[in-house]
Order: sequence, then structure tokens, then C-alpha cells
Amino acid sequence: MDLKNINQLFDKNDFFHLGKEKLVAGITNNSKNVDKNFIFFAIKGTKSDGHQFVEEAIKKGAVCVVAEDINTAVKVKNQFPDISIIYTENTRKKQAEVARKFYEHPDKELKVIGVTGTNGKTTVSHLIAQLLELSGKNVGVIGTINYRVGERVISEGRTTPDSIEWFSLLRKMRDMGAEYVVAEISSHALDQYRVYRTDFSGTVFTNLSQDHLDYHKDMESYFNAKEKLFKAIGRYTPAVINTDDIYGRRIYEKYRDKNVSGYGRKNTDFVITDLKLSEKGSQFCIAYGEEKHQIRTSLIGLFNVYNVAAAFSLMVKMEFPVKDLIENIKRLKPVRGRVEIVKGNDFTVVIDYAHTPDALKNILETLNQFKKGRVITVFGAGGDRDKGKRPLMGKVASELSDIVVITTDNPRTENPLKIIEDIKKGIQQKEKITVIPDREKAIKKAVELAEKGDIVLIAGKGHETYQIIGDQIIHFDDREVAEKYIKKRQQMLPRQEKY
Repeated sequence: MDLKNINQLFDKNDFFHLGKEKLVAGITNNSKNVDKNFIFFAIKGTKSDGHQFVEEAIKKGAVCVVAEDINTAVKVKNQFPDISIIYTENTRKKQAEVARKFYEHPDKELKVIGVTGTNGKTTVSHLIAQLLELSGKNVGVIGTINYRVGERVISEGRTTPDSIEWFSLLRKMRDMGAEYVVAEISSHALDQYRVYRTDFSGTVFTNLSQDHLDYHKDMESYFNAKEKLFKAIGRYTPAVINTDDIYGRRIYEKYRDKNVSGYGRKNTDFVITDLKLSEKGSQFCIAYGEEKHQIRTSLIGLFNVYNVAAAFSLMVKMEFPVKDLIENIKRLKPVRGRVEIVKGNDFTVVIDYAHTPDALKNILETLNQFKKGRVITVFGAGGDRDKGKRPLMGKVASELSDIVVITTDNPRTENPLKIIEDIKKGIQQKEKITVIPDREKAIKKAVELAEKGDIVLIAGKGHETYQIIGDQIIHFDDREVAEKYIKKRQQMLPRQEKY
């Protein structure tokens, strides 16, 4: 990638002060990563303010500083006249604009698909990616599980990176041969302009339910953040919306002047009908216009019917052949950590990422449809996150489970016992619950309790292979732990039979 002149990255009106003309070698908002001839963006974050690190960045080699604090801009001009200064009302917006230019507008050469919503983002993203790959396309994925192009993993994932990493990733994926990139777009990302100015080729809205209110404060603010994705897309960009969700219906009605379609079970464009659900998969029809298409998938549960419908609807809108899509849906594989099955001797363990009241309700309702014995649920709630959802999750778990083992999730800096007490506030059937703060011991207990035909649900962490306790990140994999105690239980069986 060629070095860029500062004047190529900013407009004339952006400059508060133009210092010595330099070629730009890199851009960052972390003073620790500044090197010679870098641009430093001073971002006001929730925990620290980048304006405090401007002098450090200059001493490490920054040739340009972007600030939204006028006093910082004046101070740099007076003390470091060779340094160019950009003064802006919103550093995050300006960072996204510059990152897009610095990485040479990779979104223009890619078809970028954004998926947003509280639940289902990961599954829908991966289903779309699989359908694209089955159609012969080279696909990049940016999401919670990992960042990858095809089978080549670039790094571990998180929902949506900041704008510098975002455009850098898009550029890297383009260089690796990707034609499409499917990305999970979080509400934080939209609120913080992480994907600002991205030219999306398709978008999906799955649903909205309580989560992240530690950040957004109320549901309307949470909704407003999600809505930004649909405000920003072009008039002809395909978008599909879950219109059975009340917030989805609002977006659908508001943006009818754009290329928006709904999917759901009533009063919409892609109508889900003729549902047949079983523990082996799902059959249903999707009626669209004058056509009615029969869909078969090995993915279980009503929530996965919606996930498949979202992927199918968008691909139809993007003009992929319907006949091929229907055949390829039969070949879709489950996503890691989403209704992931681990077989016991005569019982089943299910690993799932469900960490909101709505997601927990969806998976438990599905398991109750197919259970032959009891449902035993192991779950906790994350620390330093939305506290209001904890009693709601407790209520759902106790109402839809036969036995509940409350444990830790990622307590972070909170007292795990305090989190557990918050969960218990929503539970009326106290006789159903057992509290075991140690997550491994909780899973062990659930496996030991399981009898023939029972289902053990281990919820909340899904694909994650770590646990965050205090400021420590330790290895922890729900699947590994479940398999460990299933194996121990199986090893005990021959000895028991001798007696």
C-alpha cells in the first residue's frame, strides 16, 4: 500500500493548523501503537480520553493529531508547530472517513453485508456466508467467533472492530481474494461510528430485546443505535427485516422508500408458513410474491427458522437463484456454540451462547418441545454489563427448566455472588435452583444429575474458550468441560454394573 500525503486524507477545511508536509505511514487511536509519520486520533472513550496522550503520541513520531477538544488543538499548535492538527466535532466520524481513504476504499471493491440485531447475528452471518460459499463465492466473515476468509482465520473475533481495524480488515480480505464480506454489526459499533461511511451491499435486522442497557440506558436508545444501519444505506441497497419483531416492524415501515423487505409469519413480503419442527431439523415454506418455496434444514428450533428465512430472503433480494438456495439450505451446518450438541450416554448436552432473556427463552422453548425427560439448565450472567436482564434470565430459566444450576459467566470485576443474587431475584420457584459459583463444578453437577432422556443446557458462553474473572482471562471451554465429565461418568458405568 502506498504512503499517503496528509492532504489526500483530509479536506482543506479540516485543518486547524498545517504543519510540515509529511507522508503518512500509519493511523491509530492508541498512543502505544504510534510510530514514525503516524496520524493519532484522540478518542474520548468510556474509560479514558485520548487527548491525555497526545504529547506521548507526538514524541513517538505522530505527524498529525486529530482532536475534538479545542484546548488540545491550541496547545499542540503552540508547542509543536511542525505537527498538523485537525480539529473536528466528532473524532470517531473523522477517523472512519480517514481510515476508509487510507485503506483505499476497500468496501467499494467488496460486497459487504451487515447483520444487526440482539440475537441471531452470528448465526445469520454464518448462514449467509455458507450460502455464498456454496454458490462458489470467496467470502470473508467478521464476527464474534473469528475473522476469516474461507477457512483461513485471520484472528479471533469480536462483534465489530473500531473503524481503523474495520477498514484495515476489509482491505486485507480484499487482498486475500474475498468477493463478499459478511459482518455482525453491533449497536456499540453503530453508536460509535465504527462502520461509518461503509458502502453496504446488503443488510439484515434480526430482532431487538433487552441487552446492553448498561451502555444504551434504555430500549429506545438501543433501538436508535440499531436503526443507524438502515438510515445510512443507499436507496437501492437490499435490506431484510424481521417484521414479527415490534422494532423490526418500525424500521420496515419507516424505510419503505428504500429497497426494504420483511420476513416473518404474517403481513410481510417473505411469509413463513407450514411449519414442521422436530429434533432432527425444520421444514417450512416461504411465500414470496406468487411463489411458495419449500425449505428443509437440519437446524432445529423456531428461532433457526427465522435465521434461515433471513439468510434466504437477503440472498433472493441479491438475485441469487432460488432453486440453488433451496438446495444449499439443506447443506447448512450449525454454527459453533449455537445449539451445539454433545452426546452423553443416554442424555444430551446442548452448548448455546444464549445470554439474554429472549435468547434463553427461545432455546429453552425449543428444548422443551423435544425433551423426553427433564431440562437441566446451567447459566450465569456477565459482570460489568446490563444488570436489568439478570432477574429476567432467572425468571425464564426457572419457568422453562426442571432444574436450574446458577453459576458464573464472565464476572469481570463484579462479585460473582452479587451477580447470582441479582439472577435469583427473578426466580419464584426457589426449590428448582442450586447455586454453584464455580462454573466447572456447576457443569459437573448438571452432568451427574442427568438421567435417561434428559437435556442439559449450558448457556451463556457458547463458542467462547475463556472466562474473565477480575482482570484475568483464563482458559475455559464449556464443551471441553462437559465432555470431560461425560467421559468420567461413562468410565464409571462398567463398575456400577458389576454391583
